[in-house]
Amino acid sequence: ATLAGGCCPGASRNRFAYNEAGQVRIRAGLPIYECNSRCRCGAECPNRVVQRGIRYDLCIFRTGDGRGWGVRTLQRIRKNSFVMEYVGEIITSEEAERRGQVYDRQGATYLFDLDYVEDVYTVDAAHYGNISHFVNHSCDPNLQVYNVFIENLDQRLPRIALFATRPIRAGEELTFDYNMHVDPVDAESTRMDSNFGLVGGSLGGSPRARGRIECKCGAASCRKFLF
Repeated sequence: ATLAGGCCPGASRNRFAYNEAGQVRIRAGLPIYECNSRCRCGAECPNRVVQRGIRYDLCIFRTGDGRGWGVRTLQRIRKNSFVMEYVGEIITSEEAERRGQVYDRQGATYLFDLDYVEDVYTVDAAHYGNISHFVNHSCDPNLQVYNVFIENLDQRLPRIALFATRPIRAGEELTFDYNMHVDPVDAESTRMDSNFGLVGGSLGGSPRARGRIECKCGAASCRKFLF
């Protein structure tokens, strides 16, 4: 299969997401469709990136400024490269609402709404997940969220992939914006608003009033509050 020809139905219906080096080349808000088991291409196909998993050496460390644990990279990461997938337990938004009340009292934020087309499911990384569980928020992050579809093409259940927004130095902490909103770039992506952390958050989908959480990211552009 070739980049030009598009080697699976997803790639032919949608813009090819990667260049030959596996770097994402579409704007955040557009979906990424990777090749899957129904495609004839092999494991080294350039349209198989997120499914190969983490390729960089990352480590968990204790922050010194009250933000708890964090994640840093041990090697340089190129701009637009896939870094990690946000992994957790897929639950209904109703269950997330219930758990969110508990997490609020604990001051934790591990819920990520999968609201690419409908707010039906949420990823909960509190008890099941990977190193992404420890990635902190920043108002000026070096990771960007993308919605990815591989084996499961149900638009209500995207996989959440984090790509580098710029070159990242070895030893640098990895962060993403917990309250990221992507400007729609076409009709298909008008619903693409990834809202991490408190279910409903600033999207107005939650009937519960919330106390505001102070942001400690330290960025010059800090919004002062997470939600």
